[in-house]
Order: sequence, then structure tokens, then C-alpha cells
Amino acid sequence: MVDASALPYEENVATTADLAAWCHERDAYVEAELGEVGGKDGVHAPGVRTDPDEALAFVRATGVDALAVAVGSSHAMHERTAVLDKDLITALHTTLPVPLVLHGSSGVPDDELRRAIAAGMTKINISTHLVSVFTHSIRRTLGADPSLVDSRKYVKPAREAVTEEAARLLDVLGTPATVPGQYATQAPARG
Repeated sequence: MVDASALPYEENVATTADLAAWCHERDAYVEAELGEVGGKDGVHAPGVRTDPDEALAFVRATGVDALAVAVGSSHAMHERTAVLDKDLITALHTTLPVPLVLHGSSGVPDDELRRAIAAGMTKINISTHLVSVFTHSIRRTLGADPSLVDSRKYVKPAREAVTEEAARLLDVLGTPATVPGQYATQAPARG
């Protein structure tokens, strides 16, 4: 993952292209970000969006294998209230020759995730939500028994809670066979 999205566009292109070339020499798949997704360093920018034409030029100039785009999500959200720009996702999917990635998906409700996939989103990153599930489980366990000090006894239920929620999310996100119009994508072969 190369994230130079906070840099001016030309610097983002140069940095990403250099790192993509280095990674490709080592047969590594490269994801980059264009159109800064909100939530980094506590800054939420709900109006920031990735322009399809700029994204196409970026992909061509950098040679990245996948592109994280700004379509209405925001990193580190604790409430699942984000509304995504599905028309923009469709336009990006139609324009770009690489898979689209959604960062900041923890703040996106289940139905919005399904619609984003149907519109052309390929990879969905969910971290904050799963970390929250883990943390809330630990708090519940320790709250129920304040004398508990053996981490194995409070980490195990937290892991189980994350496993259960990850399985639920995988069901929400579906598989290529259960999400209409989608297909499996693979990293391009390097030769």
C-alpha cells in the first residue's frame, strides 16, 4: 500500500510510480490512494472525491495494480453512517483498468457496502470496526470480573467476537457468485 495522497498530485504520482516500480521488480502487488480519504489524523473530509479522469491518468502514470478512491467514506469512524457516492463508484469502475478499493469502510452500513460492491468496488478495508468489537469484548469481560488479570481469559472471548463479526461481514460482502455483476479479480501476472 502506497499512500502519498496527502502530497500534491505531481509528488503523489512521482512517489507512487517510484515505489510501484520497486515493488513490481519484486513481484509485489501495489495499491495506492488518490483523493484523500477522510479521517487521517482525525480530519474528516466528507466532500473530498476522486475524479475519474485524474484517476485514470494516475493509474497510467504510476502502474499501480489497485486504487483506493475517495467516494464518501472516512477512516476511523465509530458510527456506521457514511453514505457513499455510488454513481462515482460506477464511473470509476467503468473508467479504470484496475480494481477499486474502499478505505474507511468501518463507517459504512451493511447495505451501503453491498451497493458499493454492486457499483464496482472490489476490495473493502474494515479495521476500526473490528478493533472496536475486540475492545468492547475486553471491556465487557473485565467489567464483569474486575479481579481478572489473566489475559488469556479476556483475549480469547475478544478473538471469538472478532471472528464472529468478520464472518458476518464476509457474508454481507458476499462472494462473486452472490453479488450480481461482480467477478473475482487477481493480481496481474508479472513477467
